Amino acid sequence: MPSLIQQRMALERIRTSAIVWTVFGGFWGLLSIANLLVGTEPTRGALYLAVAGGLIAVGLVKMRRYRREITAFAVENSPDAGKR
Repeated sequence: MPSLIQQRMALERIRTSAIVWTVFGGFWGLLSIANLLVGTEPTRGALYLAVAGGLIAVGLVKMRRYRREITAFAVENSPDAGKR
């Protein structure tokens, strides 16, 4: 069984992944909106915007998972368990 530090680090990787997905989706969304406003192909811009929404949704689901798992971890071990 992994130590408490390793368990907390695994949970923090979920949080980091969620942040990356959400930020990348937001950036992609801004580029998609710019493409819709300036571009000549609105279908492509709308498709890009849908992909951006999907990326943001994945990030939010991952963040929800992180919060659920870190709460369970804190209840089981203690709020400061695994911190250096």
